[in-house]
Amino acid sequence: MEKARPAQQLLDARGRTIIERRNQRKGTFATDAYHYLRTTTWPRVLGLFAAVFLLSNVVFATILYVGHGHISNAHGFMDCFWFSVQSMGTIGYGYLAPEDTLANTVVTVETFYSILLTALVTGLFFSRFSTPSARVLFAKIALISEHDGKRALQFRMANERTTAILEATVHCYVTRDEQLANGDLMRRVYDLRLRRTTSPVFALSFLATHDIDETSSLFGCTPESIRAQNINIIVTLTGIDDQLATSVHARYVYNWNDIQFDRSYVDMFITDPETGRRILDLGPMHDTIPVRPVQPVQPVQPAPATASSASPP
Repeated sequence: MEKARPAQQLLDARGRTIIERRNQRKGTFATDAYHYLRTTTWPRVLGLFAAVFLLSNVVFATILYVGHGHISNAHGFMDCFWFSVQSMGTIGYGYLAPEDTLANTVVTVETFYSILLTALVTGLFFSRFSTPSARVLFAKIALISEHDGKRALQFRMANERTTAILEATVHCYVTRDEQLANGDLMRRVYDLRLRRTTSPVFALSFLATHDIDETSSLFGCTPESIRAQNINIIVTLTGIDDQLATSVHARYVYNWNDIQFDRSYVDMFITDPETGRRILDLGPMHDTIPVRPVQPVQPVQPAPATASSASPP
């Protein structure tokens, strides 16, 4: 019999939905252009504006060339194109210059268009650069194992910047598939209470732990159960950047296959044998090792009493 395939993951590690959408009303670029330009990648933004710049100059050059606009020292379409580039960039070397009404009209329209385009690009680039972000590195693996004598969920974070995040607050949630009484399948979200949710100064690393007791939504979980329920562990972090004095945030999602049982993290703090200074090494950030079994403490047996060689008086 073929084994049932596990349900597809809903979120990636950065918390973005990866499930396929159907019958969704799609907004056009014109109606949602600002959001797209703010959230897309830098190469796409630069490529888009480079294409707009070149296409605009081609359009203005075509108008001059087809309309036989008089431009001093211009011979052919490419000279019209270079003249358009110089006009849009307000360069004006003096070699190419308009000489009739059509050429001056095109220059006037192109100059106004150039002002609008420059304002748009400047505003967009400033908004993208001014948006604060947190460089928080999350361990790729979350752990469920013994910690400080209790069964606990563990995950750790590290600040990749030398500046600190003040009042860093961490929240943790679990989402899983549950079958209702009528047989319907529903995705539910539960809070996971952490032993400590805040760090006054998050400058180095932060190990977050959630005790898995009778009140926990993860009580009694096993590798098989978290896979069957398609469990996600969602982590959010918010705080204030020490230098920018503005709020920053980060998030991470652990899918069921990112959770390991009965293992512990490799220590990232080492001591320099020469200077004795403590060092934070982010190299083993994602490394884990099997949990060492706790050796029971043997009670100290009292020494047997020895008879005194001296006779009682």
